[in-house]
Amino acid sequence: MTDRNRKKRFEVVFTEAEFAVSCKIIRDNETGADKDENIKDNALMEKLCSLHDGFWDFKNTNTRELTHGLHNYPAVMVYPISRNIIRIMNEVAPPTTLLDPFAGSGTVLVEGVIGGIKEIYGNDLNPLAKLMCEVKTNPISGKNLETAYNQLMMAVEYEMACVNYDDKTADYYVSAECGADIAAKDGWATDAPCYLNDYLTQKGVQLSVPEYKNIGYWYKPQVIIDLQIIKNCIAEMPETPEKNFIWLAFSELSRVVSNRRNGEFKMFRMPADKVLSYNPDVKREFIEILKRNIGKMSDFSELCQKNEIAPQISVLSENSINLYGVPDNSVDLVITSPPYGDSRTTVAYGEFCKLSLQWLELDGVSAETVNAVDRNLMGGKKYRNGFEYTLDSETLRLSLEKIKDSDIERAGDVFSFYCDLDEAISAIAKKMKQGGYQFWVVGNRTVKLVNLQTDKILVELSQKYGLTHIHTIDRNIPNKVMPSLNSPTNETGIKAATMTNEHIVILRKQ
Repeated sequence: MTDRNRKKRFEVVFTEAEFAVSCKIIRDNETGADKDENIKDNALMEKLCSLHDGFWDFKNTNTRELTHGLHNYPAVMVYPISRNIIRIMNEVAPPTTLLDPFAGSGTVLVEGVIGGIKEIYGNDLNPLAKLMCEVKTNPISGKNLETAYNQLMMAVEYEMACVNYDDKTADYYVSAECGADIAAKDGWATDAPCYLNDYLTQKGVQLSVPEYKNIGYWYKPQVIIDLQIIKNCIAEMPETPEKNFIWLAFSELSRVVSNRRNGEFKMFRMPADKVLSYNPDVKREFIEILKRNIGKMSDFSELCQKNEIAPQISVLSENSINLYGVPDNSVDLVITSPPYGDSRTTVAYGEFCKLSLQWLELDGVSAETVNAVDRNLMGGKKYRNGFEYTLDSETLRLSLEKIKDSDIERAGDVFSFYCDLDEAISAIAKKMKQGGYQFWVVGNRTVKLVNLQTDKILVELSQKYGLTHIHTIDRNIPNKVMPSLNSPTNETGIKAATMTNEHIVILRKQ
């Protein structure tokens, strides 16, 4: 899109004429009980109209400052969006309670802390997301982290010296002495624990070996040994915030040194030749991650201390259609970015986190829980043989009719996702105070060449839950980590452009 065309598009959104019309609609619908809310609506619209063209794009902005950069996560909402929403709302109607029902990596929660909001709720079904939210929002001094780091690395150095006391690495043993192909899909890939136990027995070393299914497919032999040594050393640390901080760094390490292809959300392994040539130095990578993260947390801690920030933060791991841990009628502000669609066909959050969760072995998180993350997220229910349309969105109904003509099962996947979204909207509305605002950052994906206008669908679904649509802001997505074209029909040669913009839908509870 050219600058000229983009200018025209924003002029349609932010003209004085439209603002006047918006204000007139507000006044025409005004009752005594609504007067204060309408004053706030007008003030909010004035703030939005004053922003320059492209303001919400945040091109060339460092989006990994402070604790935002502690751990990679897919499809993250960049922090300047929530930071500026909170800044604007602090000027219009200062919130005391913030909720992100799809918290993911914790971006909104961190910005809520920085923005001085007193009570903050985050929620995500993914156990790794919950850990990330808890660590990122809990300021720890650089001094305490340096102490914990030095003590841990002394233990790691000692244990690695005890196991790796000669030049015969686990890689050499498995490939040269056992004759196994480290890059094959069977043999070492499926029987890694047996090979490693024999290797450790020969060396006279006692070390527990993880027995995750196909662990050898995702890691080379020496990498598994070194990861296990580091994991054991972390496990021996006292139960402190510093320990959880280090566990999160270990989670990132387990991804970085694996055989997964870089930049992938789903479980795809490097080609065999790259697996053979890939020899990560696990200890060095761990040190680099820890030092980087200590610097980011130190900056966050100093900022919190300087501004005397000490909010009450609750991180839940509930289904977003329930949110039992959030009191009804308690929330002033919701900022959230739900998934674009079901995990199977969009971003597979469970697959992205699977290796980390296997290594972390978090309390209450079984192997079954790890494998079920994507199935339990939005759109997990299947409608393979059709469905009865029951949702209050004409836009969605028309789109589903088009998709059903080419693939009834894919139409069922889409319907399942929006059913869950509808229930989530209902649950979130119950948690809102009267006059509270919601900011939804959504993307309009394409399925079977049909563009699903989630921004409009969201507005239509929300009406019956007492939510008024205030405004929708369009933003470009710069620097997307995804191809410019994909195959929405899964048919060879048929391509369509991927998502290039998002929409910030603003709602208010009546």
